[in-house]
Amino acid sequence: MSADPKFSASRRSFLRLRSQPKVEVVRPPWTDEASVMADCTSCNACIDACPEAILKPDADGRPMVAFDGRECTFCQKCAASCEAHVFDLTREEPWPLKAEIQQGCLQDQGISCQLCRDSCPQSAIRVDLTKRPFGRLKIDTDLCNGCGACLSTCPQNVLALKDARLEPEAA
Repeated sequence: MSADPKFSASRRSFLRLRSQPKVEVVRPPWTDEASVMADCTSCNACIDACPEAILKPDADGRPMVAFDGRECTFCQKCAASCEAHVFDLTREEPWPLKAEIQQGCLQDQGISCQLCRDSCPQSAIRVDLTKRPFGRLKIDTDLCNGCGACLSTCPQNVLALKDARLEPEAA
């Protein structure tokens, strides 16, 4: 046993640096962290009901979204299965998540890649041809519903879902 109580000899723990920021948990659509923490009973009914199998239990057994190559179709089966009323289907949007292209996109490096655009069911990712020679990929946040379909297609892993409410307004 190590003298350090935070020490873990597992391989996964070894690769995780202590200085890394905490990964934000994505909660199911029509929920938020507060409603899940306050009302969820960890019964797993929503997890079992998800036809895309993107809902997984977090460390406390509450539902979180793990896209793992699949997307949310917003079928509402998770909400329908919940007896604890964690889900609020009266919300205008299922969640405030929008896709974002971060640094390292192949298109920005002069390599024509549009896999994310091709996989987007909302056609929210477009090519801005004003940037030569190949154009630049841009996400139309009005069309993006944050389904996650584009995440697993990126060979550079530079796509992320961000909470649109936390983004500063463009001047």
